[in-house]
Amino acid sequence: MKDEEIISLIRQHDFTGLEKMIEIYGETIIKTIRGVLSESSERNLWSDCENEVFYTLWKKIPSYVKEKSSLATFVMVVTRNKAIDFKRKQCLQISRQANLETEKIDKNYNQEVCPLMKEQFLELLDVLSAQDQLIFLHYYFYQTPPADIAKLLGIKTSAIYNHLTRGKTQLQNALKEELA
Repeated sequence: MKDEEIISLIRQHDFTGLEKMIEIYGETIIKTIRGVLSESSERNLWSDCENEVFYTLWKKIPSYVKEKSSLATFVMVVTRNKAIDFKRKQCLQISRQANLETEKIDKNYNQEVCPLMKEQFLELLDVLSAQDQLIFLHYYFYQTPPADIAKLLGIKTSAIYNHLTRGKTQLQNALKEELA
């Protein structure tokens, strides 16, 4: 089937035209999307991007002008642009998540009062039991996930959170006494 026939069918809202376009250009569309969204974290976006490309082509074919470019070029430009849009959205989401995490950390730990920023923090840990000290060091210094700390110590993950909460309270009290 020729490009003109495909375009004509799509302009008439006949899905056969879209099917034929996918048959002819589908592999190239998929390769282009996977080339742009090449990071392992972006693989989950492939099918959504493909669907978005096909939908966009379905909607934009009526504005296609044969004299400006070939159908293949038109399809590839639409595909590339959609894939880049998806990549930008992914980058924005990652950036927003990082900002939210930073805000949470900033809210929880005022930089002026934060015991992690003080030289005596390790001395403050003496207030805690040996197990709590180990949990705090793993969680705050080595950034070990609570589930991994729980496995290491042979206790439940919920217990790790309890130890962290109680330990924070003990450290805050010790810090208040030291500052008073």
